[in-house]
Amino acid sequence: MGRTFAAVRELPAPCRVVGAYPERRTALVMDDGSTLTRPLVAGLRADGWRVEVVTLPGAASAVEADSVRSLRTWEEDELAGVITAQRLDLVVQVAALAGQEWAEAARRLAHTVLVAKRAQASLKAAAAAGGRAAFVAVTQLDGANGYRGSGAGSALLGGVSGLVKTLAIEVPALFTRTVDFAPGLDDRTVATRFLDEIHDVSVDTADVGHDAEGRRTVVPSAEPPAAHVAAVPEIGVQDLLVVTGGARGITADCLQALVEARPAGLLLLGRSQVTAEPEWSAGLEGAALKGVIVKRIVAAGEKPTPRGVEAVYREVTGSRDVRANLDRLRATGATVEYVVVDITDAAAVRTALAPYAARVTGVVHGAGVLADRLIADKTSEEIHRVLGTKIVGLGHVLDALRGTAALRHLVFFSSVAGFFGNRGQSDYAVANEALNRMAVRLKHELPSARVTSVNWGAWDGGMVTDDLRRMFASRGVVLVPVATGAGMFAEQFTAARGQDTVIVAGPLTPLSAPPAADASAPASLLVDRTLADIDADPVLADHAIGGKRVLPATAALGALVNAAERVTGKPVTEVTAFKVFKGLVMDAAEGEGPTASRLRLFMEPGPAARPQSVEVLASAVDDAGQSRPSYGAGLATDELTAPADRTDLARAAREATRTDAGPLYLDGTLFHGPALRGLRSVLVAEERLLLLGARLGDGRPARGAYHGRFLSPVLADLLLQSALVWVRRFRNRACLPMEVTRARFYAELPVDQDFLIAVENVSAGPSGISCSITALDREGRVLQVLDGVTVVEDPQLEGKFGPTVERTGTATVSV
Repeated sequence: MGRTFAAVRELPAPCRVVGAYPERRTALVMDDGSTLTRPLVAGLRADGWRVEVVTLPGAASAVEADSVRSLRTWEEDELAGVITAQRLDLVVQVAALAGQEWAEAARRLAHTVLVAKRAQASLKAAAAAGGRAAFVAVTQLDGANGYRGSGAGSALLGGVSGLVKTLAIEVPALFTRTVDFAPGLDDRTVATRFLDEIHDVSVDTADVGHDAEGRRTVVPSAEPPAAHVAAVPEIGVQDLLVVTGGARGITADCLQALVEARPAGLLLLGRSQVTAEPEWSAGLEGAALKGVIVKRIVAAGEKPTPRGVEAVYREVTGSRDVRANLDRLRATGATVEYVVVDITDAAAVRTALAPYAARVTGVVHGAGVLADRLIADKTSEEIHRVLGTKIVGLGHVLDALRGTAALRHLVFFSSVAGFFGNRGQSDYAVANEALNRMAVRLKHELPSARVTSVNWGAWDGGMVTDDLRRMFASRGVVLVPVATGAGMFAEQFTAARGQDTVIVAGPLTPLSAPPAADASAPASLLVDRTLADIDADPVLADHAIGGKRVLPATAALGALVNAAERVTGKPVTEVTAFKVFKGLVMDAAEGEGPTASRLRLFMEPGPAARPQSVEVLASAVDDAGQSRPSYGAGLATDELTAPADRTDLARAAREATRTDAGPLYLDGTLFHGPALRGLRSVLVAEERLLLLGARLGDGRPARGAYHGRFLSPVLADLLLQSALVWVRRFRNRACLPMEVTRARFYAELPVDQDFLIAVENVSAGPSGISCSITALDREGRVLQVLDGVTVVEDPQLEGKFGPTVERTGTATVSV
């Protein structure tokens, strides 16, 4: 049980699936009247899509499409009348109109759920026919899915992400994503990047944000984001908190822990009337109480109905719960008042809070209702009820306090149902994701206030029955004990937690997930990945031969590994038969033909004996579409058993007399520039064993697009450099690596930490010099092993390797 923080992580450029959608394809775009609709529609039509546009009520459509229809109302029946296609390959839900207030944003979010409901059958038909079918929401918040808090877009509309994540769980055959574009991006960029997103080979990235600097997503992180500068005060007796939903259930337990630790005034808002316990119900619970209710209804000459009995039962038990909770809260010495009010009624909330507003310093929003159903079965009334309490109710409270109260503490009860999505809770997920985005926006506006949205896991109390406990246990979901969760809530009001904004409290476990995917390798597919990202990266300037930048073999291997991991969702642990057919020179001279602009990867399942493997052939493709094979490899995701420690090599390193390896980069042995100069010392220099000490930082070229879970193209290049050192030292020739028979990754190479590299088992063959290379830590634990590394000697390389002139690079290298 702990806290995990929502953090923004940079993403590499997407890899595009070639032919992801059928040749004849139809997209439905829900136009909200924002400026994003036009470039999205234009981009789709230019890409060969038939585009149908449905304009939302009140929006003036100015787009050219194959068909344009307008909705006059927000009613589901009218929506059903315009979504009539038997098959849709793509639904684009635009939710980007700026300036939406609480109630209007909630209405628009509710409508998105109905769109997903009505379009679901048409999307399923497309998925069943083969190819990709997608539901993609588009927002215009801040280029980080609302997690920067800036921008003019309505933060609440970021709640559509909860719908998209829930749809992914309920209908796993669909490709789903929420794409957020920063305000100010030009139309061409928006269109291009949107097309990249809907063709992305990665299917497990829920949220993607774009701005002029690049691409990013939201991930759970053990480390909190950078804190705001302003200090946040602790809560004390001088504070008065308005609490919604605080007189019953889990919220009351949390308040109990808070006032026991840090006394503060509480103003509880609730719908339950508080009356004295009737004599006829005293001491009765459950079925016994309902039995007496039935008898009283009959005695009054009326016919009892289940609904009527339940209404009286809830009234009695609700009043009983509120009285008990108020008594125990007041027993702590805290000042506690209870006001009966429906927070979905704006006028009533203003009236109720008016006498207290000047003294209020904070709001705890714990109110919420559930109406669990699959998206396909949701009703408009249910959706509005859920969003009304969670979104509109909070808006009414904050609006009633705005301009009068000095708000220093804002804590919202959110849920992992929104953060991860949850089967059967699309509207609840939408509401809670909206709270998350609103918390970030409010923190941006109130940097010296405590603004926290707590995404709770499932509590072991409240509405959790024994059946639900068994269900959660079968899914591996650990419940939050009431005492533990209440204690965590109280801690949120300390100074140490003042900068928490969006957190997950409890186990970092989704409440539900799509069915497990087939463990075998995916079917054959073509994937395009741009080379523009690596071409613009400074690391290539430090991998130049004869003045021409050359893609490192480890980066080429990283491109294959990275794509395979995006497709399979699993780390690549073994590589077989990696070959460089013709390396990529990024600076083609005049007459050498056009420079490649992308790699096209043909991926197909590996041999039957290795069901968790793929074979990849990468061809370099230029802007004219001309291609040539460049690299190939087999990649496997099997779990590997680590070999025995190489204590002999660790001992040899400890006993060795170290020689500085720096001159190797200046005397023509190696051609690498500063960002790749990580060989630090020569420890043993014998033909049977070359043992080197290494240490290097990792700038993660192209935002990690050439990294694997265990493979760093920067650090792995040091292993291949060591083979070049052996050949220069013992054969006095220049060479380049061309092949690796087998590579096994047991662990990552350490970033900016010392490790050892051993070159062994060297032999000469018809295709070049072959050797084995082992990377290990200083204690001898084997990290990675490359067998059958073949380097080819070439006399033409001699003048191109050096001696070199010392250059300064942009990457940081630790010494």
